[in-house]
Amino acid sequence: MASMFSAPKYTPPPEMGKANAAVDQRDARAEAQEQKELRKTAAQSRARRMGGRMLYSQDREIPALGTGVNVNPTQSYNRNPYETGRRN
Repeated sequence: MASMFSAPKYTPPPEMGKANAAVDQRDARAEAQEQKELRKTAAQSRARRMGGRMLYSQDREIPALGTGVNVNPTQSYNRNPYETGRRN
């Protein structure tokens, strides 16, 4: 009589194993891609932090195009915007 009230035994279909394996592979690829992007982002931020200091360093051959003490000053011109003639 007890067998009449017990739940039937469940056996998963074999296709479910293949589907689970495919999902696991997809998750592994997504995780690898995410780690790659995180490493790339970390490298970029590290380059911004560390490389930015060298831009303004006087140790460079040409420091940051306009910053520094050995850069020639540029001459500014006061130009009338209503003049249409060409300047030489």
